[in-house]
Amino acid sequence: MKSENTKPGNKFIVYINEFDKYDENSEPLCRNLNCNNKVCKPFRKYCSKKCNNEFNKWYNSNFYWRKVRNSVLKRDDFTCQICGIKLHKKKRFNKTKQNWLECDHLVAKSHYYSFGYRFDSLENKVKTVMEFFHNKDNLRTLCYICHKEITIAHRKQKGLISSNKD
Repeated sequence: MKSENTKPGNKFIVYINEFDKYDENSEPLCRNLNCNNKVCKPFRKYCSKKCNNEFNKWYNSNFYWRKVRNSVLKRDDFTCQICGIKLHKKKRFNKTKQNWLECDHLVAKSHYYSFGYRFDSLENKVKTVMEFFHNKDNLRTLCYICHKEITIAHRKQKGLISSNKD
């Protein structure tokens, strides 16, 4: 299951078609990870409606950032974990303060390689996304202002921007 679908701008995306499997006769097998049955009609990539539903639920909840982000915002009760500002779940934008909620990685995504994660095969991509990028223990809710301050401090620490203002 070697992946060749990595685009330069989207190198951290696991495309759904990367889960396509084939037997030794190049016949399509069910896309569901826990199933190796042959694909049957009317399902183009699955052996049954059950496998179709299971896989899509798993894929959508783990690989679509919007769903992961929303689950973290909900877990944190739509409250910034630094300053405590709380925004209503329907209105995550505060016009008077020009502030909104974002999802922050506690350990920056740029560190994935130093923790031994790789993005060179489907198995490694799934592991990296599930255990590092979209791991809810590595995510927290921050407001835009706090997130910006954290990001600037992190970049200064790495020497990417100077700490002196010109």
